[in-house]
Amino acid sequence: RGDGRGDGRGDGRSSEGRGGEGRSDGRGEGRGDGRGDVRGDIRNNGHGAIVAVGNVGTDFVTCSNNEVGGNELAETTKHLLAHDIQSALKVLVKLSKQENAKAVRNNPMMKEVLSQLYGQLYADNISIWPRELADLALAMGELQLHDPVAVEVLKRVAELAERQVDLFTPGDIAVIVRGFASLGMRTESLMSVIAAEVVRKIDGFDQRQLSNTAWAFAKSGLWNEHLVRAIAAGCLSKISTFTAQSLSQISWAMAQWRTRKDDLMNAIVCELQRKTSEFAPAPLAMIAWSFASLQLKSPPLMTAISAEAGLKIADFKTQDLAHLAWAFANLKVQDQALFNLVAERFQQDIKAALPPELANTAWAFSKNNFSHEPLMNSIADEAIVQIRSLKPLEVATLAWAFAVARLQHRQLMVEIGGQVAKRIEKFQPPQLSHIAWAFGALSLKHQEFMTSLSAHVQRGIGSFKAEVLSGIAWAFAMVRFRDEVLLRRMATDIARDVADLRPLALARCAWAYRLLLGRSPELMMALVVESVKKIDSLPTKTVVNLVDSLYANPPVPMQSSLLEKALAARIEQVSSFFKEAWSVGNQPSINLEQYTSQLSAFGVVDCGIVGTPVLLGQLGIEIPNCSFLQECRMQRRMRGTGLPLPQQQQLLLLQQQQIDFQQGNGGGRAEQFAEPNRDLTLGRLDITIRDKPLQDWVIIRAGAVSPVVAGSSEKAGKWLLAVDLPGRKGHQEPTCQVLSETCSQIFALGIDAASCSNCSSVQGSIQLLSTVVPCLSTVGVLWQFKTRFPSVSLTFVEQILQTGLLGFEHTGDRGN
Repeated sequence: RGDGRGDGRGDGRSSEGRGGEGRSDGRGEGRGDGRGDVRGDIRNNGHGAIVAVGNVGTDFVTCSNNEVGGNELAETTKHLLAHDIQSALKVLVKLSKQENAKAVRNNPMMKEVLSQLYGQLYADNISIWPRELADLALAMGELQLHDPVAVEVLKRVAELAERQVDLFTPGDIAVIVRGFASLGMRTESLMSVIAAEVVRKIDGFDQRQLSNTAWAFAKSGLWNEHLVRAIAAGCLSKISTFTAQSLSQISWAMAQWRTRKDDLMNAIVCELQRKTSEFAPAPLAMIAWSFASLQLKSPPLMTAISAEAGLKIADFKTQDLAHLAWAFANLKVQDQALFNLVAERFQQDIKAALPPELANTAWAFSKNNFSHEPLMNSIADEAIVQIRSLKPLEVATLAWAFAVARLQHRQLMVEIGGQVAKRIEKFQPPQLSHIAWAFGALSLKHQEFMTSLSAHVQRGIGSFKAEVLSGIAWAFAMVRFRDEVLLRRMATDIARDVADLRPLALARCAWAYRLLLGRSPELMMALVVESVKKIDSLPTKTVVNLVDSLYANPPVPMQSSLLEKALAARIEQVSSFFKEAWSVGNQPSINLEQYTSQLSAFGVVDCGIVGTPVLLGQLGIEIPNCSFLQECRMQRRMRGTGLPLPQQQQLLLLQQQQIDFQQGNGGGRAEQFAEPNRDLTLGRLDITIRDKPLQDWVIIRAGAVSPVVAGSSEKAGKWLLAVDLPGRKGHQEPTCQVLSETCSQIFALGIDAASCSNCSSVQGSIQLLSTVVPCLSTVGVLWQFKTRFPSVSLTFVEQILQTGLLGFEHTGDRGN
């Protein structure tokens, strides 16, 4: 499963990786990034099977100084020529412990040493003790010797060790397995028999030997249940003796094995709490990473780690910071103070950050919804510098993180698009889907990337699952990239495997194809049928979006009535809530906190272009007459545009043409004007208050708070409750402002706001038109007004311009 710095998990729109293992042997820090996927043969030795579960990659450190270790290598060669292999090994082990020892592999004399070792190890009269075999494997692991002769030497070491494994002490076992694991060599035969010896001799292992042995087997991607159970039991019995480093290593091993030994993990939590001050940044971060990888959320553990990390944050390296942030985000632990410290420290050393660390950290901040734009911009700038070094998984993770954070760092996305287009064959289908999603979510159209992706999908469409194809179609729709040939080919595959689509994908796929192709009967039929099957598991928001997509002109004549009934049933829960909270002629039975909580619990901001008329109908709020719509056009022209007269006349002509067109094609609840993207509400008041007529127009545009409402916002909050839903403005929504201003005028004429009978005496009508779909809070305000003034006829129509949901203009409802 790899031991490098991992890339974390995304949430349906993210990528997955694995984190590093911290200090592998107590003296050095593993930095590999392998992600093996080869499953080896099962080898049975009577004590349990060792199963190979992944290849491990190893980073190489090069050095141009060929004189490093020259004296030691010369001495080693001298001993080997004298056939004194024991003395030669002592020198080699001593050399492996020196600083910059890995650079010795570039010394030409090393080839001579390996050649001599090879010859003597294959001699018929070879005599070598288990400890010497273990020391040789460890020395070669520490020196990172990978050339062909070194590989042959290690193969011979494995053969000799396997013959006398019963003579190995726990210390010998821990050393030899660590040596092989450090080199990433998969010696399943040797490791199988050693595993049996570990089980047999487990009582003789101390804390260091236990943690090193566990680390080695995990790093090699090898395990069996007997081995893991024995190591876990051995660790648990000696847990009080474990150092911070040993606790870190055993935690990492359990995470790599994906084994949750709860008693052991609980003991690790207790030991960390007891020894927190002994932990250096790397093992502290690695324990957090390990628990997060196993999805073991321990509040006491994370609290202790957070507190200690805050004290030692200056000593954290970028790798440690990435592991720490990833762990907290993966466990959904919200710790703003810690993340602020991580952001500040990471920016200080960002030039030292490697690609996985950049990707992990960006992912963690986005996943935890911590918006830290300076950090994200720093990550973007450094990622651009290292863009050619980023692996496909890291590219996908970065793109996802910036899209979730809603940060349009155009230069980074341009670089990502260009790099992916050039190396697209190296990317897996899910990674391409995530990257395409990011461009779509950010509304950034990268023509080169989209063209390359389109061609790539057409060449290998068989390797793309329906979920991935659906995501790509959605991304194309978001940036209006249309490849009709590919879309029709994808539609066939998606329809065939539609059962694999998650609920959100069903709605997004319907929307994308409705926008890009207009119609795809086979696919739409499949989406409807599958939606009906999954209707009980579909969130209300998904039902709303799906029905809106399917019912746009022209409608889909299928089993859609079942979807319509399901939507109506969901919406009836909302209307019932409003009716219960505000019954006609009575004071409200709910406070603002309760109201806010319940609106949020519905899981939708609005009921969509189809569901909103259903909700309004259930509340008895009808549609205004046609003459009101005509007057709205005039009032909007005169009071809503603020344009000079010549431009007003041009606008009026365009609007009249649009109205004439709609009247000739059947009107309905939704009407359209030619002027796009204007959020405003128009209201015509025709009411009588104590025999005093109030006839007026109230027109309020979003962002232009009326003086009356601005001066009595506190009172407006008492008269009509409104909630700030995501993306909406609560009391500042134009419709809410119109009704609040109307209340102000009514009460200014002597009506007692606290008297239900006084309010019931107000008579007449109020007709409203809004240019956007009203949110639940706004519909609630409409209902509150209706119940407060039951003798006033309240009608409402929502005019839909271009909506982010449908991508086209809605021109009528399905009832007509």
